[in-house]
Amino acid sequence: MNFKQYILIVPVLLIGAGLAYLVLAKGKPETPVSSHGADASAEEPTKGPHGGRLLGEQEFQTEVTIYEPDIPPQSRVYFFENGKPIDPNLVQLTMELHRIDRSDIFKYQKEGDYLIGDKIVEEPHSFDVKVSAEYKGKSYQWEYESYEGRTELSQQAVKNAGLVVEAAGPATLRTTIRLNGKIVPNENRLVHIRLRFSGIVREIKKELGEKVQKNDVLAVIESNESLTDYEVQSNISGTVIQRNVSWGEVVSEGEDMFVVADMSTVWANFNVYRQDVSKLREGQTVILDGGTPDTSQVEATISYISAVSSEDTQTLICRAEIPNPNMHWRPGVYIVGEVIVSEREAPISVKASGLQTFRDWDVVFKQVGDLFEIAILELGSRDGEWVEVVSGLNPGTKYVTENSFVVKADVLKSGATHDH
Repeated sequence: MNFKQYILIVPVLLIGAGLAYLVLAKGKPETPVSSHGADASAEEPTKGPHGGRLLGEQEFQTEVTIYEPDIPPQSRVYFFENGKPIDPNLVQLTMELHRIDRSDIFKYQKEGDYLIGDKIVEEPHSFDVKVSAEYKGKSYQWEYESYEGRTELSQQAVKNAGLVVEAAGPATLRTTIRLNGKIVPNENRLVHIRLRFSGIVREIKKELGEKVQKNDVLAVIESNESLTDYEVQSNISGTVIQRNVSWGEVVSEGEDMFVVADMSTVWANFNVYRQDVSKLREGQTVILDGGTPDTSQVEATISYISAVSSEDTQTLICRAEIPNPNMHWRPGVYIVGEVIVSEREAPISVKASGLQTFRDWDVVFKQVGDLFEIAILELGSRDGEWVEVVSGLNPGTKYVTENSFVVKADVLKSGATHDH
């Protein structure tokens, strides 16, 4: 019997009897069915008395069903001769389900008036099927397609959709605490330049924001005592972050004229609420996000946790020191930090960005060549980026990590869904 004589029909549930059938069609060739839509004019398949798909001629017919009311899906097959049921023990039957990335071979034994398969018909019910039967010395074969959650996309379509495909594998899952904070100067590398003798500001040499070297002249002062000029110099190399005097101004002894900070490192000060303090300790890693490409996902180490809380905010300070060679981190900028409280390795994981829902399942779309099909997942722990896979996906399986909604939309458009 010619394989081209069979058409694709998705398995459906027979309401009340709890039967779903795998579809085979005998008869004249149908219009080929693509992954992007079924021909609405295709003939309805012939059903058997149990709601399954009826195969074969009048002298020998096979009815293929999937039974799944409140149990894992079972393959149940009934047989008829000239329209009358026959003892299933008289038939030798095998069925092969060729899935997108593996094949399942079913063997059968009698149970009541049908043969039952030796394994569960796992979801999704998406496969190419080959049924082989022997009865009264004659051999029969049927082949058909039944796809669910599957579509086909060319390489150009994948590129146009912006799909990103990666391999499933191990990942480090992190438990984190989110903190808000602000960049401030490193006070261990900051000096206040104060006046030694009172006098009049005769000249300003350095402006706010200007870089200086150690011993550079910042200002010239005319002393009130000697009426001679003397220079005010910087004690360190750094940046002028405060200038508190102007030309011609009278300044007093000990007055704070300039503040110079070495900005090669800065501090990230975070506010920590009391309920989170016990989870933190010095040496933990904090992932910083300053809101720009140059200040995003930068890791630093907690170097200090204050012992005294603020009376106004009832928070403590948690601090990390950040290298700042390119001056990307500027004091006064508000930031967000994720403190890594714990880490553990997940043997198999997927990116959260690749997850979709299909019916009531959590799925990703795995790729085999130009084919994309749902992989039904049992999920475990997760963090902001990764989700642990307990079952449903093998290590190394390629799946869509970005723009997977495009694949889902194409599947739904094609009608490759399984009505249970």
